Amino acid sequence: MVFDQYFYHPDLLQPMVTLSAEESEHCCRALRHRAGDEVLLTDGQGREASAVVVTPNPKACQLEIGEVRENVGVRKRHLHIAIAPTKNADRIEWFVEKSVEIGIEAITFIICDHSERPRVNMERLRRVAIAALKQCQTTWLPAMEVLTFKEFIEKQRPWDADRYIAWCDDQNTRQFAAETFATDQVVLLIGPEGDFSEAEIATARAEKFIEVKLGNRRLRTETAGLYGCTVVATAPFREE
Repeated sequence: MVFDQYFYHPDLLQPMVTLSAEESEHCCRALRHRAGDEVLLTDGQGREASAVVVTPNPKACQLEIGEVRENVGVRKRHLHIAIAPTKNADRIEWFVEKSVEIGIEAITFIICDHSERPRVNMERLRRVAIAALKQCQTTWLPAMEVLTFKEFIEKQRPWDADRYIAWCDDQNTRQFAAETFATDQVVLLIGPEGDFSEAEIATARAEKFIEVKLGNRRLRTETAGLYGCTVVATAPFREE
């Protein structure tokens, strides 16, 4: 059977599940599923499960879980982008949506010295990520959190990843391009509209971040983030 729609539930390791009100509405009213219909679920943690509609209630649809498959669509390379929230909330939502569609394992929203938006609506961003996950039928939601720049650096130690910082330095000529990375873990820092401060750049240098540019144009923050996702998604692997 071909499924053209994923449904989301955070726990597939039980015999029966009840969809959220939003998912139930979509399943029973928008798509008009009835008792006995087969659907496909994901928990955003790499699991995919077939299920049968038992109670087609548009406010609380109950499903019986069938076969559960683990680690569906896992990627060989783990990408963690630490990105400053944009002043316009719509733009960072756009980044979350598109990065989930392309592929990303972790997003940290970093509050920097020059940040114009010190807070983000994580509940809203999670809903955006879930919608993107269902749209492109992937099974992985990125881990997401908000930290200050200093907290992010301290939390990541000791580093076990290729580390990059993208900032607007006309003297920097190294491109973040389709190269082969030294490890299967990639961390990319992307600053706010006012860029990283000199102190933040000095910290990144001390932590052995490689300074890179993203193409030959000055990009918006959210566009820079998507550029990074695309590069990592298409980069080759080292031959064994």
